[in-house]
Amino acid sequence: MSTQVINEVAVNPLRKFQAAESDIRKLIRSFYRKYLVIEHTRAILLRASDLRTVHQVSYWDSLILSSALAAGATILYPEDMHDGLIVANQFMIVNPLRGSSQS
Repeated sequence: MSTQVINEVAVNPLRKFQAAESDIRKLIRSFYRKYLVIEHTRAILLRASDLRTVHQVSYWDSLILSSALAAGATILYPEDMHDGLIVANQFMIVNPLRGSSQS
């Protein structure tokens, strides 16, 4: 899991529900206990720049993609990236919500 994902998850309770900082700290600690967290290094940031150029993704999404590459991921499950995109011949993006709104 990218630290970018933790950032995105943690900011929403702060913005939307004025969550207490103690709750945010618990949330952050739980991510680090439960998951392999890939922190942003120079190499990840530079790879993210390459990915933005190649795939035309946002700055924030490129950090998630670069972290997934660093972790050796084979599948990435974001809800808002290009479904089916193969990144660096290593992993495929699979939208877990694809088709959920289709009836």
